[in-house]
Amino acid sequence: MNAEPRNEADYSQRQTVAARRVLVDVGQVLASFVDCLVVVGGWTPDLLLPNAEEPHIGSIDVDLALDAAKLNDGRYAELVRLLLDTKRYRVGEKDFQLVVEIDLKDGEKPVRAEVEFLASKNVKLRKNRPKLLADFRVLQVEACSEAFHNPVEIEITGRNVHGATNTVRLRVASLADFLVMKAHAIGLRDKPKDTYDFCYCLEHFPAGMEDLAEDWTKRDGEKNIAKAVEFLREKFASVEAFGPQQLVEFHSAPDAETQAMHARRAYELVKKFLSLL
Repeated sequence: MNAEPRNEADYSQRQTVAARRVLVDVGQVLASFVDCLVVVGGWTPDLLLPNAEEPHIGSIDVDLALDAAKLNDGRYAELVRLLLDTKRYRVGEKDFQLVVEIDLKDGEKPVRAEVEFLASKNVKLRKNRPKLLADFRVLQVEACSEAFHNPVEIEITGRNVHGATNTVRLRVASLADFLVMKAHAIGLRDKPKDTYDFCYCLEHFPAGMEDLAEDWTKRDGEKNIAKAVEFLREKFASVEAFGPQQLVEFHSAPDAETQAMHARRAYELVKKFLSLL
């Protein structure tokens, strides 16, 4: 089982390269389910902001949000079975996770990557009787429903798990919806990369954070938006607050001056975003 990453150094190039290969692999294997799933999590900024001046660090795993409304009668288990039938994937230690070993052909040991399946907390997936997969489930998380609000379909070209080049199509959560999910994540767990991802999107979105704020403002009566704003006001109340200090931990700069710069940057980015709402 991969150790939970805490800072930038935990996201090695070999791991991110391997995880991106999994994205390409999943896009091919699950092509018939493209309308039922959305890529969320740490790959979203990388996929939607490929031309940013400062490259996004990527991710070391793949998170897929499943649309329960389109996966009735146990189709989610069939989706997972497609991956297992390739013989490349196996059930991981967590019961909502598959793992795969990727040989990068660089003379070093294969890299293990994880695929995790998520769903909204306010839906219930109907199960097969008998179950197609014993002890397998999806992880239901807060605000996951945002992934299906306005997903973006993109083409991804790259190498798959075996090293073959391929082009696949996947849906990815829009940046505005991704930020709603990340705000909830910042409020409900302790993972420094959440703040990094949130601030990265605010800083590098080509249309500017004003466009992202406008999207939220149009939906200010929605429960997930209101809660996201509440979390941000709480976690970024000052430079010393939890949110800015998460960015400090993520970058783990050795000197106090650079640490202070990261904290100030996170605080001011989120403060400006909130002022636009």
